[in-house]
Amino acid sequence: MSEQSVYTVNAIEQARQDFILGLKYLANGSAQQKVREAYQSRVAPQLTTMRGVTPSRRDDVQSALEQTPEFRRWAVLTHHSQTMMWDAIEATTQRVAADARQRFAAAPAVGSLHLDPTLTIPTPISDTEIHRQPGGYVGAIDKDDLTPGLRYIGASLIYGVGKGQRHATGDGRANLLLNELKQRFPDLRPRRILDLGCGIGVHSQAIARAYPEAQYVAVDVAAGLLRFGHLIAAERGIPIEFRQADAAATGLDSASFDLVVSNIFFHETNATHLPAILRECRRVLAPGGAMLHVDVATQVTRLGLDDQVMNDWQVRWNGEPFWTGFAETDMLKAMQQADFPAEHCFADYARRPGGATYVFGASLPNP
Repeated sequence: MSEQSVYTVNAIEQARQDFILGLKYLANGSAQQKVREAYQSRVAPQLTTMRGVTPSRRDDVQSALEQTPEFRRWAVLTHHSQTMMWDAIEATTQRVAADARQRFAAAPAVGSLHLDPTLTIPTPISDTEIHRQPGGYVGAIDKDDLTPGLRYIGASLIYGVGKGQRHATGDGRANLLLNELKQRFPDLRPRRILDLGCGIGVHSQAIARAYPEAQYVAVDVAAGLLRFGHLIAAERGIPIEFRQADAAATGLDSASFDLVVSNIFFHETNATHLPAILRECRRVLAPGGAMLHVDVATQVTRLGLDDQVMNDWQVRWNGEPFWTGFAETDMLKAMQQADFPAEHCFADYARRPGGATYVFGASLPNP
């Protein structure tokens, strides 16, 4: 069974979603490139001439770039394609939701699901519609609510693929993370793995299959995503222990994991919450263990001012409220402040379909 066997589109829905995917390709491709060309050919030279100095900060160019017709076309296309995407996904979600609930009730006894209705969910997640996903990631109080997971996987088929990430909806979602693990820690044989911010756990399944002898614990605050993740993992016979918990305070034993991972998690976390999450990683990681995270490559030290302006627009208008905080965080420094040894920390970039990925982590020496 796969996650797509739960979220199944009919012919009319497929045609509609394919059209929206085409708009995403346009927004993330030629329309975005036109903004960069406008910045390089007109905006930057004009500002340099007018001010007598080359712009060096996003704030120096933001107003001028946002007033160009190229930027406005890109912004309208990006925002409206996102609205259309969620409308189309909702049609499929509501049609298949009842079947998903029935399958959840009859799911094989594989792995486990531990939800905590008393958990205080951090407000940036509890009251924010990330990616503008209707209702957000957390979902309803209803104990059988799977709609956040259905919406999430539906968006992966359009949003992720529309950014050039065709691997985003299946086991391939974990390929880069697994490759980095094997290259950086070839001798690591983890007995226990902790996956933070697992979402619906598509990548978790592939990692669990790559380390079949390890106990795999996947943590997220969003019950609606965890229910769906448990369903699709159980139907495939992959034993994962899904737990609803805050990544900054998991409640798990200290020094109890040999490997801590995450996949596109930190850029959807409030920057003020980030230090506590890294401290929790340090607390639960055993001596000789390793930590590895892969995320979006939006760091201000890497991107030009034109892309920084487009990303900041996404923060303000398109459901990416945490991008800027993550992009401006020095992860090497943050990991060292969380008591990871400086000589065992790393933060750099790896290539993936659709562009680059930010890879950071650390290891702990044996005593």
